[in-house]
Amino acid sequence: MLGERVREIRKKNNIKLVEMAKQINLSPSYLSQIERDLISPSLSALRKIAKVLNVPIYEFLKEDEKKAIHIKKEKRIKLELPDTDIVYEFLTPTRLRNGTPNMEIIFMKLNPFSWSSEDFSYHAADECIFVIRGEVEIYLGETKYNLLNGDSLYIKENTRHRLYNPKNTVAEVISCISPPIY
Repeated sequence: MLGERVREIRKKNNIKLVEMAKQINLSPSYLSQIERDLISPSLSALRKIAKVLNVPIYEFLKEDEKKAIHIKKEKRIKLELPDTDIVYEFLTPTRLRNGTPNMEIIFMKLNPFSWSSEDFSYHAADECIFVIRGEVEIYLGETKYNLLNGDSLYIKENTRHRLYNPKNTVAEVISCISPPIY
């Protein structure tokens, strides 16, 4: 928020609120309200603040992208596709303020004797599939790969593929896709 950026820059420059208020002929309480995002400053006040802090006005309008995004298990975005009994849980954000993330990581559980889809799928993204628990067969056209706990398979973009759980226990898989497709 704008006020947080003003406060951050002011403190970085070691300027006290009262000191800044005197230099620009505004009350300390007015500046405090701006910094707490309780009020929006006028353009004139913003120009004065920028001059005292020796920064261009646009510096206050920049939104810093968070360096980390914490996604709690219960807050994951879930996707259920028709004609499957698999639920995809997104471990990475699907959107960021300035666009999309550079990768997508999805957790999925494959029920016993189930396929990931009715037919082969393919996408314009590379994918790495990692088996956390159970056993998974991955079909790339006619080629079959058997993956056990801890095994992974890297699949190049536009390669037709689908997964199958050949056992009577649930298989857990993580898929990393870059660039994102969902």
